[in-house]
Amino acid sequence: MIKNFIHAIQFLTIFTVSKKDKVTEGDLARSMAYFPLVGFLLGVILVYTDKAFSYALPHTIGNALLVLISILLTRALHIDGLADTLDGIMGGSDKESRLRIMKDSRIGTAGVLGIVFVLLVKYLCLNNLFNDDKTELLLIAPMLSRWSQALMVFRANYVREQGMGQAFVGHLRATGLAISSAVALGITGYLLWAPALYLIAGTIAFTLIGRWYLVRKLGGVTGDAIGAMSELNEVLTSVLFVILSRGW
Repeated sequence: MIKNFIHAIQFLTIFTVSKKDKVTEGDLARSMAYFPLVGFLLGVILVYTDKAFSYALPHTIGNALLVLISILLTRALHIDGLADTLDGIMGGSDKESRLRIMKDSRIGTAGVLGIVFVLLVKYLCLNNLFNDDKTELLLIAPMLSRWSQALMVFRANYVREQGMGQAFVGHLRATGLAISSAVALGITGYLLWAPALYLIAGTIAFTLIGRWYLVRKLGGVTGDAIGAMSELNEVLTSVLFVILSRGW
């Protein structure tokens, strides 16, 4: 359990806990059960960073730095996947051409627009949340977005011969999905109670629809597709938080 959790931390973040262990594809697949917990811990870092910023900076500047830090903490792993996926979907005419474009290291117009959109919406949502609402968003959004990754790979087909997502897609077991779901649903429910239902339902519905669409366009799931849905789910959670904070 601890070993899998450490592997999850090392894969998802900039933090290196141990360099001695040789990580296999099986280790990575098992570590996915703890992805939401890593997301929650990233949220804890953001919450305390936000509190530190509040003593010295206007909230607008602090929020811009929070968005930047959230990207740096994860080595821009998921937002890179978002850019590649959008470039492929928008630029390719068939499955093969879309996958080929996604492998190109150069970023296209669609990718740039996607990155700008995601960062801008996250920033604007933070600007419209205060006190407990903002704290809860910072804790829950990274967690639910990592949970969506488990929903993306469970019993899915990996479309490439090899790649970063190969260790995860189709290799997450039911027990891993159950642990991942228990963490995400349990913490979200504990923090929010009734409003948690909207966030959980939104994450499930959006992820399954997104997975269906990407499989239709690409022929399966890739690592980039997982990252793209993770980022978009974080945007969805942020927007839902703003809506719920306004009394809906």
